[in-house]
Amino acid sequence: MRGGRVAIAVVTVVLLGLVGPGSALACSCAPSSPAELLAESDAAIAARLLAVKPHGPTRAEYRYEALRVYRGRGEIEAGSTVKVMSPRGSAACALPDGIGHSFGLFLLGDGRRWAGGLCGVVSPRRLWAAARKPGGGQAAGSKASCAS
Repeated sequence: MRGGRVAIAVVTVVLLGLVGPGSALACSCAPSSPAELLAESDAAIAARLLAVKPHGPTRAEYRYEALRVYRGRGEIEAGSTVKVMSPRGSAACALPDGIGHSFGLFLLGDGRRWAGGLCGVVSPRRLWAAARKPGGGQAAGSKASCAS
């Protein structure tokens, strides 16, 4: 029941994003392999972080340059700028904020709006390895839900 597990993960990330900065909660991710995350994502990209723009006290917009697209082709193109909304702060499982660094990202979205969090981040090399496995990547017209 992939959809149910994904829905729980998304709700958890959103709710953690609402926690105030004084909270003692910590980010906690369900164990998933990069291959599992790839199979369940709407988009999977290797990308370089360009900027982080706060959107209120609990959210931020992360802007990435897509270096390689593994899932979401046609919605995201290599070389394009991808905007991803994420909670703010490590306790809320925010995306890493290392400007200029590259990450493998598993994203939720519909082609116009993307969301992600720390639980959907791996090294670009681990994403590449997961995509090389049989059944990795995206077949034309296929769509799956995302766990981030």
